[in-house]
Amino acid sequence: MVLVVVDTLRADHLGVYGYGRPTSPELDRWAQKGRVFDHAYATSPWTLASVGSLYTGRLPERHGAGFKFRRRSFSSLDPAVPTLAEMFGAQGYSTAAIITNVYLGRTFGLDRGFATVIDLAGDESAPPATADAAIDRALDWLAKRSSGEPFLLYLHLLDPHLPYGAPPPDRGRFTRGYSGPLELPFDRLRQVRSGALRLTEADREFIVGAYDEEISFVDRQLGRLFVGLEAAGLLESGLILLTSDHGEEFLEHGGFEHGHAMFQEVLKIPLIVWGEGIESGRAAMPVSLVDVLPTLSEAADLSRPRDVDGTSLWGALSRGEELRPARPIAAQWTIQGPQQQALVAWPLKAVVNLRSGRAHLYDLAADPSEGRDLADANQLRMRELVAELRRALADRRPAEDTAATLDDRTERQLRALGYLQ
Repeated sequence: MVLVVVDTLRADHLGVYGYGRPTSPELDRWAQKGRVFDHAYATSPWTLASVGSLYTGRLPERHGAGFKFRRRSFSSLDPAVPTLAEMFGAQGYSTAAIITNVYLGRTFGLDRGFATVIDLAGDESAPPATADAAIDRALDWLAKRSSGEPFLLYLHLLDPHLPYGAPPPDRGRFTRGYSGPLELPFDRLRQVRSGALRLTEADREFIVGAYDEEISFVDRQLGRLFVGLEAAGLLESGLILLTSDHGEEFLEHGGFEHGHAMFQEVLKIPLIVWGEGIESGRAAMPVSLVDVLPTLSEAADLSRPRDVDGTSLWGALSRGEELRPARPIAAQWTIQGPQQQALVAWPLKAVVNLRSGRAHLYDLAADPSEGRDLADANQLRMRELVAELRRALADRRPAEDTAATLDDRTERQLRALGYLQ
């Protein structure tokens, strides 16, 4: 079983999800052999809270890994919350994680349950490993495992995260012809956030092009990975799941990067699954990262996980079932700006600003770019969705608040990624 997370990957910047620029020909080709979920959502617009949900099947408030605004510090995964790796390891699976993001290491508890952790997140003297190096390590680990031994491999690729500066031959592929002041690699997040760097439309297009070049580079490496998985027979006899932790904003709603908003550009992510018994095609049902743990558990015939917020998608994958009744999909815990929460009750989406109390309502079917706020004209439905959101986030016991202690290396890594000033 292989679980691939491409950090900061917007679904709508992939050809398989309708993007016009050729960023992902390899993934588009391989996706034809798998099941593509058209409406998959992250549980948070930043990595720690979102991957915590993927690992535990719980919303951020219930797994605990994130950022606590009241004390202005990071929190770790609740030690009492079981993880995907722990569950599989207890059933005799060999477990390994190849990580390129500092959030996934020991500091925040997301290494728990993995017998092998290959940490490529870098340090003060070296940047995080790029996708080619991480996939080399993944293929090497797969080649060395004992034949027939069940396994769970988690692979996290950081490349589309800032700074944007893809290696050749992708560097310049979509930014060539720009004549403004910006350069590759692009790493001027703080100036954009502070307003010191005011972007023209040409500047914005250059930044989007640089981001797309990173996706193009990752796509080439994913092609290598899938060739290796197919050669090992894992596409037919195993289970492969590819997704992301969140997307990225490029001023569509005035914001830049991620972590501070609940718009589609940061919450809507790819989710594609390949494997034995899975028919290729597309699924229109809204799904969430909290569904990954119960899905993989059922696929592996493990005992049904208790006290999770997610629902198994295995029936949809293996038997073509629809999820009924349609579920509301919740997201929470920003790291920048005011705290926000969101609920998708397809096709409607409610977003609540917890600081101001202001609520917004969008019809995602008619207005997928969230350009028209319908809240004022639909007060009754807005109140119903806000009440439903509160129930979804209040029905279960919250996680224990476990403060994370940052060592010097972790602080430097977080500062380099823009999460610390």
